[in-house]
Parts: sequence; C-alpha cells; structure tokens
Amino acid sequence: MTDLHIPADDLRVGDVIIHGGGETAVRALDRSGSPTIVTNPGDNDEISGYLWQRVQVRREASE
Repeated sequence: MTDLHIPADDLRVGDVIIHGGGETAVRALDRSGSPTIVTNPGDNDEISGYLWQRVQVRREASE
C-alpha cells in the first residue's frame, strides 16, 4: 500500500482515509451534491468535504 496526499475528487472505493480521528475505509462515494463529496454516505463513519480539499490516503499500489 502507498500513502498519498490527493484531492478528494480522486478518492476511490478501497482507499483508506488517514485523519486525526484514525482511519476510514472508503466503501462508497456520493458525488451527486457537487462540489461536495460524501464518503460512506449514511454510515456511522460518513465523511464529507469539498472535491478540491486534499486528503491523505493509503491505497493499494497499481500493478
């Protein structure tokens, strides 16, 4: 896995967001309320932010 610092709009299912409260695995993304993106909508670990905000993620390395 690789740690990256990316714009929120580049998030993918399978990424792990690293934040002050720990880590959150991305299981679903909702971009319908653009410019807002919601990670894991409706779940207790839901995170929302703007598409251009940067996030730190851990991602499986591409082959």
